[in-house]
Amino acid sequence: MSATQIAPPTWIRRDWLWIALIGLLMQGFWALQMDHPSYMDAYYYTTNGQRLAGGYGFTEEVIWQYLDDPAGLPAPSHSYWMPLPSLLAAAGYAVADSFRAAQAPFWLLAGLLPLLTYGISLQFTQARWQVWVACLFTAVGGYYSRFLNQPTTFTPFAWAGSACLLFLAWGHVRQQGRWWLLAGLMAGAAHLTRADGLLFLLVGGLMWLFSLRDWYRNRSITQSFDKAQDNSPNLAASPPPISQLLLLLAGYLLVMGWWFAHNMQVFGRPLPTAGTQTMFLTQYNDIFAYGRTFDLQHLLAAGWPALLQSRLQGINLAAQTFIAVSTLLFLFPFIFWAWIKWGRQPDKWPLLRPFTWYTLGLFAAMSLVFTWPGQRGGLLHSSAAIWPWMTVLAAGGIDIAVDFAAARLPHWQPQRAKKIFSGMFLGLALIISVGTLRTTEDIDPVIVRQIGAVLPDTAVIITGNAPGFYYHTGRPSLSVPNEPPEVLLELAARYGGNYLVLDDMHPPPLAPVYAEEAVPGIRLVERFGAYKLFALEPAAP
Repeated sequence: MSATQIAPPTWIRRDWLWIALIGLLMQGFWALQMDHPSYMDAYYYTTNGQRLAGGYGFTEEVIWQYLDDPAGLPAPSHSYWMPLPSLLAAAGYAVADSFRAAQAPFWLLAGLLPLLTYGISLQFTQARWQVWVACLFTAVGGYYSRFLNQPTTFTPFAWAGSACLLFLAWGHVRQQGRWWLLAGLMAGAAHLTRADGLLFLLVGGLMWLFSLRDWYRNRSITQSFDKAQDNSPNLAASPPPISQLLLLLAGYLLVMGWWFAHNMQVFGRPLPTAGTQTMFLTQYNDIFAYGRTFDLQHLLAAGWPALLQSRLQGINLAAQTFIAVSTLLFLFPFIFWAWIKWGRQPDKWPLLRPFTWYTLGLFAAMSLVFTWPGQRGGLLHSSAAIWPWMTVLAAGGIDIAVDFAAARLPHWQPQRAKKIFSGMFLGLALIISVGTLRTTEDIDPVIVRQIGAVLPDTAVIITGNAPGFYYHTGRPSLSVPNEPPEVLLELAARYGGNYLVLDDMHPPPLAPVYAEEAVPGIRLVERFGAYKLFALEPAAP
């Protein structure tokens, strides 16, 4: 080591172990608070993981959306949502046939997520307290805590997304090919987790354009210098950084290539079109439409006033999600302050550039393009990818704010104040995390099992949470369509649905059925609190 190099503090080489242990213990506590998945997405990934582990391949006994016009049951799985969470759940189910086993990979990833924050934070500071505060914010989880330890996209997307942004920053700053390859691998993992994970590849392409711009600038400077020195042009100048782009794409395809091949075999195209139709929705409930497709003409038919209103609403709700969820509201001033100050520092802005472009792109995509899915959870899920970066900025913002106040308040002891305020904010984050665990589930497992007990083995259930009913009853299940009773009966005849379960959150077109008005082909069987079980007797197709 040369005399000009400074050895890193010794704590850097040992603190990571304690951070990992704290993260695993804290996430273990959150994981033990649930005995089954807590919402529809998690039920979907869990049941498909169970089927993958059971040798059924990418098939499912559930149809939860009809945008891709499924032929029947069993249907090809993951035609809308991506498969990585189910693959992780399958790894758990391969060890033991229990929900705890399915949780295990997600608990491990969630518990170790503070280590990723540890690595990111060290790029901006070597203040030990600041690194620890960022890691503890990540470990606490905030509004994400109820989602991290079950088969969902949150934890794998947080890992893949945050790591991709870090590798892109390193690739751009260090100009080394291995970081571009790793960024491509993480972009592929993000896309294999969520359909909008493709945005990471686009951000990678943008970062490559920045590298290409820098190459042209350096080339022009070199040529100008050679000309001023009356030398021949520097033919040994570095070539255009095309290899960086190729490595990025190679890493991405190494992860996603097999899924493209699978989709070509099953659907005849690299990616199904069900998800892209959601760009053209005019209301969220039409995700559950049956017998209808959505395109630009459908969107424009709503009229420009409705389009403008929905996009303004999307921007408003996206801003609320970012501020309330990704920054826990009270951390927003610190995160924004750190982003502004670090963004003006030449050594830190290049590290923040991929994060900044991804955050802006995600906000635009979920508010202006995928407006309705973004409002109903899409942005919440995808924002997990920036949670470790947000906690790093939050800790940095606390440091900046206290120094700012201490410079104007001579009686302040800044180092002591930083720890006091950090502890207070960590306590608030912990309170929020505990509060999220009490959120009401979208189905009542006890009642669902009671309904399952009175159904025959041949039952095919049409209900609001089809994956949840399949998980608790083992019966093939279909989603309730956002259609009137006569279309519901057409759907039932096509897919063999013979029982309908509605609760007070039923689609508006089926209000007459829930109100027990006489509808030919639909007969009330039994009431289970807010749930009502109906027998379906559709005409032959």
